[in-house]
Amino acid sequence: MDRKEGMTFSRWCDRAWIKFGCLITFAMTALILINFEAWSTELKVIAAVAALIPVHVIEEWVFPGGFHYQYNMMYKSDVPNCYPMNRASDMFTNLLATFFYIILTVVSLVIGNVSTGLILGTIMFCALEFTLHTVFGIRMYIKFRSKGKTTIYGPGSITAYLGFTVFAVILIQTLKGRAIALQDWAVCILVLIFIAVVCILIPENILKNKNSAYRFKTAGYFERFLK
Repeated sequence: MDRKEGMTFSRWCDRAWIKFGCLITFAMTALILINFEAWSTELKVIAAVAALIPVHVIEEWVFPGGFHYQYNMMYKSDVPNCYPMNRASDMFTNLLATFFYIILTVVSLVIGNVSTGLILGTIMFCALEFTLHTVFGIRMYIKFRSKGKTTIYGPGSITAYLGFTVFAVILIQTLKGRAIALQDWAVCILVLIFIAVVCILIPENILKNKNSAYRFKTAGYFERFLK
């Protein structure tokens, strides 16, 4: 990769891809609203997950930003602005997850229903968002309470609690009366494996570098506690 290509990719990993993600959010939201009466509750939620991920990223990266800091500190990183998560790896993580849920929406439309396994997998994914943000929040509260931190809030918590958690509750309601078979749990596990391995572990392990050119510029929300 030459210098010009590197600069272009760095700009993409900074804010450009988030703007692209916002376009996806608008498109998916529009589709949900247009088909609100025709689509089942579970299909609307699956599509809404794809729409929510870029919004979740805005809270994690921009307003207030700094999710990378709490994430990397979980690894006791000595360079929390770029290791193991950096702008490039997290860009791939979130775009892959977004497109994964777009594809799942399309597949569900083609086959005419949302499989029970996909519902289970999405419930687990949303529950993990709730759990991880809560754990991160508690850890950061303990770390910075002597610096004036008074809550367990961390970048991404609001959209995790008011978005993903609400989606999980809605999907749990749709399971009433459904028979859950062994293959449904298998699909659930495959969904979680794809998100964990393809969306998170592979990009992170390929791109992690303590001298990464794709470091975050600041610790975002946590800057106030680092002074």
